[in-house]
Amino acid sequence: MARRSSPYTQADITRLIKAAIAAGVGKEHIVGVRLDRDGATVLFGEKKPMQETERPNEWDEVLDDK
Repeated sequence: MARRSSPYTQADITRLIKAAIAAGVGKEHIVGVRLDRDGATVLFGEKKPMQETERPNEWDEVLDDK
């Protein structure tokens, strides 16, 4: 069974995030991207403090270095 092609590519999402940063939004304020039928939306806010039972995400170190 063939899959439908996605209306958004990873490159599109990367361009969206880079545009938000270029517009003056700090990386620390971007908490995610939501995709739906109407398009892609950058989500802003403060990151939640990590719970004691949660493990740190190894990708956080990679993303902070850039």
